[in-house]
Amino acid sequence: MIAAHIEQRWRDFSLDVAFQSQGPVLGLFGRSGSGKTTVLHALAGLLRPEVCSLSVDGEELCKRPGGIWVAPEGRGLALVPQDALLFPHLSIRANLVYAPGAAAELAGPWGQKVLDVLRLGPLLEREPGNLSGGERQRVALGRAWLSKPRLLLLDEPLSGLDGELAREVLVLLFEAKRSLGVPMVFVTHRASELIALADDCLVLDEGRVVAQGPPLDVLSRPQATGPAPLIGVDNLLRLEVLRHDEASGVTLLDLGGGQELASPLCAANPGESLVVGVRAEDILLCRAAPSATSARNVLEGRIDATDAIGHEVLISMRVGSQRLRVRVTPGALRELDLRVGCAVFALLKTTACHHLEG
Repeated sequence: MIAAHIEQRWRDFSLDVAFQSQGPVLGLFGRSGSGKTTVLHALAGLLRPEVCSLSVDGEELCKRPGGIWVAPEGRGLALVPQDALLFPHLSIRANLVYAPGAAAELAGPWGQKVLDVLRLGPLLEREPGNLSGGERQRVALGRAWLSKPRLLLLDEPLSGLDGELAREVLVLLFEAKRSLGVPMVFVTHRASELIALADDCLVLDEGRVVAQGPPLDVLSRPQATGPAPLIGVDNLLRLEVLRHDEASGVTLLDLGGGQELASPLCAANPGESLVVGVRAEDILLCRAAPSATSARNVLEGRIDATDAIGHEVLISMRVGSQRLRVRVTPGALRELDLRVGCAVFALLKTTACHHLEG
């Protein structure tokens, strides 16, 4: 378990963050400038905050005020920055064993396990300049894991990688989480990475914690200043793939209650689950089923809540076994007589459904 409290004030920014997490993977999520990397550096001991406390598995690593300060090299934590920071003049093998004791680990069972999970064996005699961005990131991760850290700190591990390379590294991180058993704290601004990898997430905004909990639960909360507006998605649905209709270019997903959601064609197999994000403003409401529409999805549901948020109204409705949130104007609410308990139809295009990692 990790428990931390960090307070620091600068001229134009202040950080006040306190949290506990059982892991094994904690994601730090938020927009740029929210304090995510600062928290990571404080955990690593690269900052000396005015007020701080940190314990990992019950061992205190810092407490200010209080006089406890374990130097970064004595904390047993490994930090992987956004830039892999490999030595360009050394081979991959030499990069991996640069730290004291790493050569012995590489030659032993732990080293072989790290090489296998991250698929580093074929890269050992190459140099960083001849590697792709994804390969360099795998080497940086391998170097960190070889040190057998009690906690691995990752700063935007997929930053700068294109879609396919990012997916490859994400799959390897997921495999490493399962096979290597080293707890992780990672920084990201991508909801898909958070959902795919984290067991617990901490959402930061302007140096403060605005939410914490399981990623899918936290990111789905309809808070006016909370996680949903940070990613621009009010609806995050974990749905089972029913079948593919390649002729129409859609993948059909199970909403429960006999209703299906047509989403863009994807590679997931029937029976697998994936997460779909839908913006509340991309959904239209009708009191009666339309006779003709270009929207592939006409979903029948019932309103169970309405909440005024600023100059908008957030409507919550049940569709099958799922809940959808829809944003409308106060005028639309009045004109359509939208009330709790009334039956409505939700219209959304296939292209309004965005696949996230499942």
